[in-house]
Amino acid sequence: MKFLVILLSLLTMVSFISADEPIRERIEWIDIWVTDADKDDLPRVLFVGDSITRGYFGGVEKHLAGKARCARLTTSKCVSDPTFNDDLLLLLKQYRFSVIHFNNGLHGWGYTEDQYRDGLLRTMAAVKEHAGDARFIWATTTPMRESSDLQKFAERTERVKVRNKLAAEIIKENGVSTNDLFELVKDHADWTSPDGVHFNGQGNEALAKQVAESVAACLTANK
Repeated sequence: MKFLVILLSLLTMVSFISADEPIRERIEWIDIWVTDADKDDLPRVLFVGDSITRGYFGGVEKHLAGKARCARLTTSKCVSDPTFNDDLLLLLKQYRFSVIHFNNGLHGWGYTEDQYRDGLLRTMAAVKEHAGDARFIWATTTPMRESSDLQKFAERTERVKVRNKLAAEIIKENGVSTNDLFELVKDHADWTSPDGVHFNGQGNEALAKQVAESVAACLTANK
């Protein structure tokens, strides 16, 4: 374990010294939202992800009302982007989080899977260094479907599966819990929006319920 921690630290230093040029999408975006930032009476939870996370965030807040204050960092950046951790640290250096629920995998298709793995290693190292004793939950990336036939998975779902597998290996080595959102939605084409990527109201509620339950379990364990 000590060797792994040292390795992660070295990867973090290398990322700052010799980072590759980022591969940008046509539109890059980032959304940071901290609810009740002026209050510290309840544990604070950070949800890191993309537009999928943003879709179920409101539902999670309702499920966790009275149990936790919620914040989100949703972005189009992949963990492979050499500047991803810069954005993450904006929040980790300003707030103390009891739980971090983390997903990343539906963007950055211009990066190889090796680059995805290396980026996730760097991010895990950054979390270890800056998130204190926060409990970390990894959420698997959800599948993509053909917009013309939601019963069929899109070709990129195979890459999603590979990324989920790579992440699972890293998560296991670090003793981190997993919230399997892929498994939750894979048999529910009826929960999918017409674009084949996002989720409708029913899907977002199902995601929010499972996400809230995984976070609540960590909050209970922290007591």
